[in-house]
Amino acid sequence: MLRTLYISLLFLFLLSKSTAQTPKMLWENDDALNIASGVMDAYYHWNFEKADSLLVRFEVMMPNHPSLFLLKSLGIYWENAPFDYHNDGAVDKMFKEADYCISISESRLSKNKNDKEAIYFMLLAKSIKARAYNFRGATWKAVSEAKSVYSLTRKGMEMTEDLPEFNFSSGIYNYYREYYPEKHPIYKPFLTFFPSGNKLLGIEQITFTKNHSIFASAEAHKYLMWIYTHTKDDLSILLARDMISRYNKNEWLIYESLLVLSEYDMLSDSVFKLELDKLSNSKHSFFVLSGKMLNGMRDYENQKFEQAKEFLLATENNLSKISTRKIYLEPYLYSYLKSIYELEGNQKLMQKYQKKASSTVYGEAIMQRLQASRQ
Repeated sequence: MLRTLYISLLFLFLLSKSTAQTPKMLWENDDALNIASGVMDAYYHWNFEKADSLLVRFEVMMPNHPSLFLLKSLGIYWENAPFDYHNDGAVDKMFKEADYCISISESRLSKNKNDKEAIYFMLLAKSIKARAYNFRGATWKAVSEAKSVYSLTRKGMEMTEDLPEFNFSSGIYNYYREYYPEKHPIYKPFLTFFPSGNKLLGIEQITFTKNHSIFASAEAHKYLMWIYTHTKDDLSILLARDMISRYNKNEWLIYESLLVLSEYDMLSDSVFKLELDKLSNSKHSFFVLSGKMLNGMRDYENQKFEQAKEFLLATENNLSKISTRKIYLEPYLYSYLKSIYELEGNQKLMQKYQKKASSTVYGEAIMQRLQASRQ
């Protein structure tokens, strides 16, 4: 009898050890998954009080799961949007949570190299770090993280059926692997080392993510909106309208949506004037300035060029108030001022703002659009 009791106790002990070493799976816990979805939805709607409340519940359910720390990292990003990548304090906080996520994921992968959840959350965490390093000008660190992101993305492309969340990273790769060399032929020789993509499949995967993802639906929505804008597809207008309607408290997403609508000279629409006013009356200096700039762009559409110039110059005079976040305004600000001074025949100032706009990421494209719209 004692022998039987001993064997039973030993079996229970071994079973408990085995269970303790088996990592929890988020996609096997519907309650936890619903809470994670609620956290992300709260971030997208800028309801950070609700997000914090849900995170407390999530931490009880998934205390050492990489998703917990990924959610915390994303929370820091959204609460500071548009994120200032030169704010060391905010970056350190975001990295601290991302590094926890990576560390737990690596530990899980050391036991099971095909742990799809560990692969997925490490991919997201490393993407956060790669983007931050790129914005901070830390090229070699950005390249190092990008290598990991690429490797994890390739693994994820083989797991989209098992974990559909991988459709986002797979879709981004499939689309931009083909789009980028088409847009920048100089990189074609280099990109031949990377497996071919598929733009149509990429769009399908990003669309799926927009409609079904827990962790990347708004990001996928934004990517689609800009993809269709760059390809001159009117679907971008529908996506921008939907973005404003769906996330009507998220001033960052409203701002990006209005930029898309400006590509179609639609800022004059009375509905969007309400959104411009929302930004202009924001509690945050960045959005107050973005509202001022967009009002200048709206006046430009209506050919009120002198009034537009006043708004735009007032924006420029206050750029120092938003520190390095000014990079999100400068391409449009300088391009529109260049166009106004060109219309006035002021060659000196036209060349000044042309040079400034050309030094920004999208300045050349915006100037070309404004030039074409005057033909």
